[in-house]
Amino acid sequence: MKGRHTRRPRPSDPPRRRSGAYRGRHRAGSRAWGKFWPTLILLVATLLAGMALPASAASQTTCAELDEPVHSGLLAATMHATLCSTSAAQGGAPLQVLVSGGTYNRMYWAGLGLDAYSYTRRANAAGFDTLAVDRIGTGDSSHPLSALVTASVQADAVHQLITRARTGALDGHHHSLVALVGHSLGSMAAVIAAARYPGDIGAVILTGYSHLISGDQLLTSLTSMYPAALEGRPLDPGYVTTRPSVRAGLFHAADDVDPAVVTADEASKDASSATELPDAVLLGLSPVTSHSITVPVLEANGGRDSWACTAVDCTSPQSLHAAEQPYFSTPLTTYVQPRSGHCLALAVDGGEFTDFASRWLTDVLPADGTGGAS
Repeated sequence: MKGRHTRRPRPSDPPRRRSGAYRGRHRAGSRAWGKFWPTLILLVATLLAGMALPASAASQTTCAELDEPVHSGLLAATMHATLCSTSAAQGGAPLQVLVSGGTYNRMYWAGLGLDAYSYTRRANAAGFDTLAVDRIGTGDSSHPLSALVTASVQADAVHQLITRARTGALDGHHHSLVALVGHSLGSMAAVIAAARYPGDIGAVILTGYSHLISGDQLLTSLTSMYPAALEGRPLDPGYVTTRPSVRAGLFHAADDVDPAVVTADEASKDASSATELPDAVLLGLSPVTSHSITVPVLEANGGRDSWACTAVDCTSPQSLHAAEQPYFSTPLTTYVQPRSGHCLALAVDGGEFTDFASRWLTDVLPADGTGGAS
């Protein structure tokens, strides 16, 4: 089933172009066909070459691993990220900054190593550069004392990387068009960052997110965690991860996930600081915070998301829009993939969401490269 979306139309929206398909005359004689064949062959060859362009663009993408110093309050740390640049990046291609959810790291956006489910691959093929970060305390980023790691710290760290991307200090390119994309706990950090630093970005995408979380589901999530140190990880007890074999039920819809994804998810699970959650909920789900966002927002959920869609109606983009628009001061676009669970991008049909996100960003990112109001 296709993902569904709704967006309030804007007066500046360009008119839709009509299809370029036209019917040719079909009662030509043999002489006309003789003259037409070379033209037809050339036309087919041209079309086939055009169809191959996205794959060619993707093959020219180059990726680099970065370790960037960041600081917030008493915390000085290193944030690791994978920067993938397209062949069009000479002038600074539009950049998507990707922030994963709890117990995930930057590999979430790479399909957990399964190319068919890679958000970054499809975004790069659509002409976007991507910067997938490891939140502090995850992946190859620093693992400081867990009590020092909060959602606000993550927001500050992401802001510092975006500043470097915009000024050319990250890779030598001035990325004037930046979008912030979050998943779950990463969406809450994205809300905090977008509200706190309004000049950073031109758009926000929130996935696995809504303002109302069921108390029962919150309890289920918390009881599904335990200290990562119990699995032999050299981390203090404040770092938690999921108990064995619970991720399939928490994060995926059984009939919309590849078994290979479930296996990879369990094998590559990460840990997160337990102290990220309190201010993520208090600030990242606060109407005061989300009302401070000054740029377009896309909220995208799986219709069977047990975290974001238990207390909110996600049966359609219209119902999600009705529930969530009051929490934002800017027009909200909503997207629902009916069969998918919490990890929308990893679903069997997750590529449909990824492609929609790229089209939406192409539509809403300001042509002059400005972010929100400074």
